[in-house]
Amino acid sequence: MADVSPTSPAATTALVIRSWPKIVLMLPTLFVSIICGIIMALRGPPSESAVFGGIHAVGLFFLVILAVNLTILLYDLNLRGFLIVVLLIGVLVLGLCLLNRGGGLWASLGKALSVRVAANAAFYFVFSLILLFNLLIAWVITRFNYWKVEHNEIIIHRGFMQEQERHPTAQARFKLVIDDIVEYGILGTGTLIFYFGDDDTEHELSTVLFVHKKARRLDDLLGRVMVTTKP
Repeated sequence: MADVSPTSPAATTALVIRSWPKIVLMLPTLFVSIICGIIMALRGPPSESAVFGGIHAVGLFFLVILAVNLTILLYDLNLRGFLIVVLLIGVLVLGLCLLNRGGGLWASLGKALSVRVAANAAFYFVFSLILLFNLLIAWVITRFNYWKVEHNEIIIHRGFMQEQERHPTAQARFKLVIDDIVEYGILGTGTLIFYFGDDDTEHELSTVLFVHKKARRLDDLLGRVMVTTKP
């Protein structure tokens, strides 16, 4: 248990915790769409050529990142699952290398995967604006739904009417859970589960950004933290 004096900064500075909507995890797709838009703006509009070229590679790269990002939102991949996926990819690549001992396999795969997908710069920039608009909405939501942890109480703010729920920190405990190792790698996201002894209730805050930093501050304010991974 941390020894925090009443006059120390950790004991007097309040901690604000916000649970973000999952849309915040679409930031990789946002950055890629902006990059692809800039590339297409410099290259000019896509041509109708049937030959697979750089423009098609840009389109495929964007679609792959978008597909992976959407998959991250759909599934929670813990550390064991992440390692299994990495091992499966490694086995697949090794198997393809062994099959390619006679030559020609990689060329055949490249030809098969040469899907001619092309989009102009306007598509990527409009897509970026749509994501930015939704991220702005998520930011506004978190301004009205958040937790404020002080040295003597926890204040839960809910909704646009600023409804409040208060719990004493003396009877509060929390647990840190890493639901998805990939999401944690993107923005350090995790889940904080609080137990309140004054009314025997449990509250969960999911998609907390940079959760370990928040947990260290909570450890100073509340005492002890437990770190687990989702089974």
